[in-house]
Amino acid sequence: MQKVKKDFDDLIIDYISGTISSEDEIQLTELLESDIELKSHFNDAIKMRAVSHIPVFEAQKGANYTKLTKQIRQNMPVISKSHVIFKFLSRAVATVAVVMSLTVATFYLFNTISETNNADLFYVTDVPIGSQSKIILPDSTIVWLNSGSSLKYDQTFGKKTREVFLTGEGYFEVQKNAKKPFYVKTGDIEVRVLGTIFNVRAYKEDNDIVINLISGAVDVSLHKNNYSIPFSLKPNEKITYNKTKKTFETKTVDASRSALWTTGKLCFVNATLEQISRDLERKYNVKISIESEQIKHEIFSGSLNLNLPLSENLAYIDVDKKFNINMKGDTIVIKIK
Repeated sequence: MQKVKKDFDDLIIDYISGTISSEDEIQLTELLESDIELKSHFNDAIKMRAVSHIPVFEAQKGANYTKLTKQIRQNMPVISKSHVIFKFLSRAVATVAVVMSLTVATFYLFNTISETNNADLFYVTDVPIGSQSKIILPDSTIVWLNSGSSLKYDQTFGKKTREVFLTGEGYFEVQKNAKKPFYVKTGDIEVRVLGTIFNVRAYKEDNDIVINLISGAVDVSLHKNNYSIPFSLKPNEKITYNKTKKTFETKTVDASRSALWTTGKLCFVNATLEQISRDLERKYNVKISIESEQIKHEIFSGSLNLNLPLSENLAYIDVDKKFNINMKGDTIVIKIK
């Protein structure tokens, strides 16, 4: 059944993007006719498509869409623009962006009322713990959202400005547009780019906000009390903002390592076990308790394969066999031997 769902999601993506072949269209129709669950999944994806303003999706309102809906003999429902929540399975969803989730993500719309009583409509994608999602924004910018992250942007994104609000971690491949800089805002930090590849890590529970520049150029600013402190980064530079000390630190690094999480790996350079445990908690949706101050500060450098069981990665980190690891359900207790 998992294989069928994966193939089905591939067919939906091809259909929504307008690249589906005649043979695959027939296969999609047959699957919709034969399985109520798949039909419901397809409906959810098309509902998302209905709120999209991306030209490639708008162009599909003609013959191909009409033909397929006739074939499956159903009408697509109209959706509201106020406080609507949709949950979608696997990779196939069309929203104002295309969202391809590796597991489950949540997309929703919400209104905010400003002091002038003007209602603003935002699009939000939330990625639960243990998941990650890929988003293609209306300007064709690609964003990967890591576990426990959220991305928000206004319904007018790309018309006058390109601005997104990030909580958590995001990898960005920004489409170049010299007339409309791309802004990522997270807490007091603002990242300004034109056409660039970079990674931003800004979880609320972490003490640091970290930006790694892979290619292009970015300006990083601290906006606090009506003043701005700008920093410019070059490729393979990392800037770290300590939220407690209100300080910045810039280093030369291999910035591409910061984006390895998008490929199912985690790369650490002189990271403490305490730091690593936070990433493992998000990736495996577990709680890790380190009951020894000594091993909290044990240093590890290397890569972890997130396709492996957590137990194997913990054993790999414990190269000197110093740890006593007790795993009970979704709780892991680590002590020194």
